[in-house]
Amino acid sequence: MGKTRILVVDDEIDICVATKNFLTRKGYEVFTARTKDEAWEAVKQNRPEIILLDIRLKEASGIDILKEVKKSDKDIKVVMVTALDDEENMKHAKAWGADEYVAKPFTVEYLNDVLLQKLTSIACREKKEREKL
Repeated sequence: MGKTRILVVDDEIDICVATKNFLTRKGYEVFTARTKDEAWEAVKQNRPEIILLDIRLKEASGIDILKEVKKSDKDIKVVMVTALDDEENMKHAKAWGADEYVAKPFTVEYLNDVLLQKLTSIACREKKEREKL
């Protein structure tokens, strides 16, 4: 099994760069996108296992991207990222299949813990699928 592929979607370039640098040092294969179109292209080309998705992008809603992602592949783990205490949007995100959310600002240690939880979930799902064979 290769490196876990993670897509970071945020319209703030500094967030993309810092998150990518941290996750790359942790051994993940990381891609970034700053727009809805870039995010969708990255999903199609790179098939990430986990997406860190900002809930509010300048030109699109993270929830709209979440909907498209979950329609195409329900097994991708999506962690919504928000700078706001936005309960209404988080309810919508959970309803559309978001697996988790983190609030900005977050520590890199917390982000790493969230990712490890999602990776454990992926590993358990893959083990169950192998046992069915």
